[in-house]
Amino acid sequence: MKILLFFFSACLFLPGLFSCHKAVYSEYSDALYITGTETNRVTSLSVDTSGSSTAISVTFSGLTSSEITVQLKIDTSQIAVYNLANGKNYVAPPAGTYNLSGDGVTIPSGKNISNAIDLTISTSKGLKDGVAYMVPVTIISVTGGMRVLESSRTVYVMINKVIRSTVASLTGNYFTCDFSKNNTGLDAMTTLSYEARVLVNSFQSGSPFISSLMGVEEMFLLRFGDVTISKDQLQQAGVKALTVAAPFATGTWYHIALTYDGSTEKIYVNGVVGASMSVTRTVNITNGFHIGYSAGGRLLDGLVSECRVWSKALSQTEIIDGMCGVDPASFGLVAYWKLNEGTGNTSYDLSGNHHDAVAAGAVTWVPNVRCN
Repeated sequence: MKILLFFFSACLFLPGLFSCHKAVYSEYSDALYITGTETNRVTSLSVDTSGSSTAISVTFSGLTSSEITVQLKIDTSQIAVYNLANGKNYVAPPAGTYNLSGDGVTIPSGKNISNAIDLTISTSKGLKDGVAYMVPVTIISVTGGMRVLESSRTVYVMINKVIRSTVASLTGNYFTCDFSKNNTGLDAMTTLSYEARVLVNSFQSGSPFISSLMGVEEMFLLRFGDVTISKDQLQQAGVKALTVAAPFATGTWYHIALTYDGSTEKIYVNGVVGASMSVTRTVNITNGFHIGYSAGGRLLDGLVSECRVWSKALSQTEIIDGMCGVDPASFGLVAYWKLNEGTGNTSYDLSGNHHDAVAAGAVTWVPNVRCN
């Protein structure tokens, strides 16, 4: 593939990093790039306590006439460049937990792809919940004067911490959340967010076809279904409804976030905006807040974890970074139920505000559920 095509790809892929005002036709020669970055400079690596690795190689857009040696290194200074261009908050993992298995690769004469070296993350221990981690690997030198395609000189490896935890089943059960104390301002909120991870076993098959997720009935409630929408559609109900058009599947984990910044309400599904509207409202969460229950029933047949209430509207970046967990001391966190206790009928509020959630009946705890 000649360099003309690569310049066109760079203009399409990285508007945040580069400004392409016209195509460049003056030079038509082959170039080196980190394999895979011609289509996407960002990749991901899932890591648990036993660690994980990903292979990195270099490709030449033609066939080499002689052997080419390419030096590579981890360059954490590129994280700030990426963050600035993309509005993200990535940081490097703790020192000593990541390394390259070598500092160079070779493309043999007559070939177009090198051998691979491994980027290894030794363990997920030390990776904090709610923090986004990244390791950039970049080309620093090339023998023989070969050109490096600048838009593909660096690959950004996002590190996904794998968490396995116990979660609560809501099948035939629900939680009542206590907002009777430490509730100043919670009866007249003008900015707030809900978050939850949820897996639905089955949606309600009888009228009014509602499966309640979390919140306060007739005020600010996340639920699936109603007589006016499909039973597998997600809706914020109360005063003015907001509905996600796309249906949800059973047996699938979703992260859901509902945000309100004082003028705009949004529902995010797995970090992507699924619905939004302009609205002005005041929300009272102090009376009748439940997980998995509303209007005297309307239970959710499914599993839940990572339920949170915030006094601020979360940004998309905050939502994506915190899907599997956040720091309990995070600013604006009003209540945080991980629902991972594994025993008993109480899910404790980790925010320190003592808004504990108590189940209506004996909780079935489901172990070894993965999140990353």
